This record gives sequence, C-alpha cells and structure tokens, in this order.
Amino acid sequence: MIFFILSLSINLSGKMYTFREYGMGQHKYIMTNSMLEEMDFSYYWDLNTQILTIQKENIVSIMPDNPFVKVNRDVFQLEVPPLREEGKLFVPVSSLPLILGSLTNMEAKFNQGILEVGVKVNIYKIEWDVTPGKTIFKIECSPSLKHLFNKVEDEWVLVIFDPIYDKSISEVSPKGLIGDIKFEKGNGFIKFRFKAKDDLAMDAIRDGKYLNIKVKTFEERSIKTIVIDPGHGGEDPGAVCKGVQEKDIVLKASKKIAAKLAREGFDVIMTRTEDVFIPLKDRTKIADSARADLFVSIHCNAAPNKRDMNGSETYFLSAARSDWARTVEATENSAIRFEAKSGAGLSELDYILNDLAQTQFLEESQQAGICIQESMVQKCDLYNRGLKQANFYVLRLNYMPAVLVEIAFITHAEDRKKLLDDKFLEKACDAIVEGIEAYAKSRT
Repeated sequence: MIFFILSLSINLSGKMYTFREYGMGQHKYIMTNSMLEEMDFSYYWDLNTQILTIQKENIVSIMPDNPFVKVNRDVFQLEVPPLREEGKLFVPVSSLPLILGSLTNMEAKFNQGILEVGVKVNIYKIEWDVTPGKTIFKIECSPSLKHLFNKVEDEWVLVIFDPIYDKSISEVSPKGLIGDIKFEKGNGFIKFRFKAKDDLAMDAIRDGKYLNIKVKTFEERSIKTIVIDPGHGGEDPGAVCKGVQEKDIVLKASKKIAAKLAREGFDVIMTRTEDVFIPLKDRTKIADSARADLFVSIHCNAAPNKRDMNGSETYFLSAARSDWARTVEATENSAIRFEAKSGAGLSELDYILNDLAQTQFLEESQQAGICIQESMVQKCDLYNRGLKQANFYVLRLNYMPAVLVEIAFITHAEDRKKLLDDKFLEKACDAIVEGIEAYAKSRT
C-alpha cells in the first residue's frame, strides 16, 4: 500500500524542485516519471524488458524489484530496490544521490533534508593582465559557453549565456586601459559593460579556456594609401546563387568604397576596376608596389548547404580557429585554381618573408577588422558574425595590415535581397568607409 508522507526538495544547480514522498513499507520513494519530466531528463520505458533508461550526462538504467542499477557500463547496488505500483515506477529516496549524481555528473548529497545536486560552475575565475600599453580582462570559463560582444553607443558589452558562477566574479573594478566596468545579472545570462580609456577599441578573443577582453594602445602611424580589392572576377565568379554572382556585387561595392575614401582625402588604389581575373599574388603586388598602408579585400559570403546562415563577418590573417573559418578560407583560396594556367606561384622564401611581415602587422590588421566589423553591424542591421581569423592567401601575401570583409551571404534569401538593393549596398559601403576612417584615426 502507498502512503503520501511529506515532500522532498531537490536543489539542482541552484534551481529548486519539490516532489511528493511516498511511504512503502519501511522506506520512502519518489514517483520516477513525474521527477524526470519536471527536471527535463530524457527517458524511455521498455515494456518488453521492463527497463527504464534515463539519459543526461550519463545513461542510467533501472528495473523494478531489482536492487542493481546500471550507469553506462558500471553496475551499482542500491539499499532497497525500485518498486512498480499501480503501473508506475517508484525509486527509493536513498538511491537519488547515486541516480541524480550519475545523470548530471555532479556531486549529490543530502543537506538538512534537501538533496543538493552540486553546483558545477562553468565560469571559474577572473584575472587581469595589465602592462603600460595593453590591458586584458581574462575570464577563465568552459570553452562551450556562448557569448556575444559588441559596442553599444559608448560602451563595449559582453554577454555570456547560461552562466554558473560564484558571486565573486561580479565584484570587479576597472584597471589599466579599461576606465569603467559594470556587472549585470539577467535571466539566463550575465553582462559586463566596459568603457575603454581614450575611446580605444576593444575585442573579445577566445583562447582555449580563456575569454579575453583586450584593449591596447598603438604606435602612431599615418594611414594614407589604401588598396581596395574586389574579390574574384573574370573567369572566377566567386559565389553564385539564383543567377547572382559575387564578382559583380563586390566590384560594384568596391567602386563605391574607393570613391567615398577618395572624397575623404585618402589615396585609393583598386586591384581591378573591370570584370577581369587578377591572380591573388598580383593583387598584393599592386599593394606592395604602392607601399600601401592598408589592404581591404571585399567579398560576399556563401553557405550552399546551410542557407539559413546570414550576416556579416570580417577576417584578419591567422590560422583558422573554427570549422566555419576553415570553410570560408577554403572557399576564398579556391581562386588559386585559376592561377595554375599562368604558372603563378609562391616561393618558399616569399612565404618566410611574408610570415615575418604579417607577424609585424597582425595586431594592426586585427584592429582594422574590429573597426570595420563594428561599423558594419551597427549601421546595416546585419547579424554580427564577428571578427575571425583565417589563413587567406590574398591576405598572407601582404606586407601591410590587411583584412577581408564578407558583407553578407549571397546564399541567404534575405541577405541576397539586400546585396541587390542599391540603398543597402550604399549603406554597407558607407559603413566600411567609416570603419576604415575609425581605424586610421586610432593610429594617429
């Protein structure tokens, strides 16, 4: 016979649940299905084998009237077996630390009548790295944590989703080049709001288990000569979707960008002004010969197998850090196949010299990318895919700061519609120009 006795409280990662306790004989039990459903565990009841399989971080298998439970491939014995009464499975309260602890891969124990399933933090600690010309706010956290970082008016805002943390991380004070920092707690997220001294640009860079918020000063350097590189051209159409060719859109945009920059007083050089194919190596030779101060390659993105992907992203030279960056890298580098006919190649010495040069300009390229990407997403109502790193051939051959801008996705219906809209393209070109101007201003 089943008797309702009291209620049992379970604290799972800071969230409280309350369930009925039932007395059966000398022991207390919890009704399994109501607990699993409320706590959002996946489970399956096999009518033939009479085995209940529950899955979260691990897999737990339970049988009525059987004192043994299976956790993955290991078997554990309970003090008393689960019971099946009136068509429902009940597990003994004494077995819950083992079952819930195994399912969540956390420590579980009773504390003053409450079953505490240990809070496993995913934000571990905060550190500072401060030198005269650089400040890094370092957040040690789980690599799987999602975050968003952008500029909102005069603040840089970092949002971290689904955080589990000790309250000590909220007790932060500004240091170094970060003039102000505020912590905010939301429903399912936290925010850090930063203000950099002297209106310096900031960036969020994932480095393994660290999420680094970085701000630094730069040596003064005049940005006067700018090379605008319309991607692809001629026999290389770039991305193609619904009859729309990337080479045409980026040439149109690049001409607008070049004209706007010229009106602002910059010396502008275009790698191509017509629908012709220019080998990647020759594009950078044009920039090197002109002793350019900045190289900006203009492109449209594409994801033929993921047509829901949209938004804007900007790249600077480095090893690709993600599968998507490697995909974009391979797509843009594919133009090399058109160069094989002319025997265009790159010597080992060129690569060595170039690698040394790009190390010198890496941080400047990153800074230019930050300025352009922030301007694009703020002014063009585009999804912010962020500043990324990839090993683009057309960037690697440059002896100057260089970035590659993917305006929007030609394979995404709404993005493609925007790219074909003269008003949008005008706005996007204005944004790129303003980003370049912001970068130039930051160097002087």
